[in-house]
Amino acid sequence: MIVEDQRNISCGGDPFNYLKSVMKALYFQLDPGQDAKILLLKEKFPYSRNVFDGMARTTRLRLLDMEEASGEVHLTVRKESQ
Repeated sequence: MIVEDQRNISCGGDPFNYLKSVMKALYFQLDPGQDAKILLLKEKFPYSRNVFDGMARTTRLRLLDMEEASGEVHLTVRKESQ
């Protein structure tokens, strides 16, 4: 599993588009059926599960799990087998 730690990033632009870019890059890194975990801070990415799910689908990943604790969000995504 790839772990993408985005907790302490400082993106000057739109966090939504930044995270979409992170997910798109993961799509190209992952093999079909492989999972990745994305670590985020809730204050920088204050989105609901529906938003994260839609973003994952847009980048052809599937959101398997979303954990929230201590101001952090951990997303587990999978590149589906074709």
